[in-house]
Amino acid sequence: MRNVDTRFLSRLKDHEEDAWYELFDVFGPALSRMIERFGHRCFTPDTVRDISQETLLRLSREIHRFDPGRGVRFSTWLFEIAKHVVAGEFAHRNTKKRGAGVRPGSLDPALEPSRDTPGPPEEHERSVFRAKVYRAMRVAGERLEFLPFEVFKARVLRGMMQKDIAVAMGISEPTVSRYLRKAREVVRETIREVVAEYSFTPEELAEPSGASLDRDDDSFDEALAEIHAREEESRRGHDVLSRTARSLSFGRE
Repeated sequence: MRNVDTRFLSRLKDHEEDAWYELFDVFGPALSRMIERFGHRCFTPDTVRDISQETLLRLSREIHRFDPGRGVRFSTWLFEIAKHVVAGEFAHRNTKKRGAGVRPGSLDPALEPSRDTPGPPEEHERSVFRAKVYRAMRVAGERLEFLPFEVFKARVLRGMMQKDIAVAMGISEPTVSRYLRKAREVVRETIREVVAEYSFTPEELAEPSGASLDRDDDSFDEALAEIHAREEESRRGHDVLSRTARSLSFGRE
């Protein structure tokens, strides 16, 4: 069990605005899909956006209660708050015509998730994990020089043959191999670091292993390509939500 907060969690509890934007940027697509499922797909994109933002605002007011030492996943906490906000939206709609629509306030401490609380659907957990890996790829791209990372993306994410990459980029095949090894090493390490930064339980820390990201190079490349492709698909249209979220001051009344 991890008994200390990560740096990211500490930033959230200190209400650093960049940390709240980072939270939405990394996990926003997973949150939006979760809200769509809660709403039985009857919410408009604008409603999903509004509820996503409201969920993060509620989370900012409750974050001081989150204790990773209790063994509850952060994704479970996010899931419970989103469910609470969506329930409030439905209650508001059902009573609006009578002029009595009031959305619920803070999450009742008695309803806070515990280790025994039924967790979110497995697909939600997988979605949150994919978001961590996607974030790691962005961080790795910042750490690596341009050409090695482009070679890695061409080979692993787009499935190009090494000889074709060499021709397209005007470099030798041995150079392609060297860049691949270098980039893969950085990506592997960055995935470990980023997953650890956003994880608070042993189960979360073990997710890269369960996703074949700790295996041989071919298995690693195949698993990463699938994870990245699925996350790319889920993020279409998310840039608009991210720009909107950046305009908010999370954690402030």
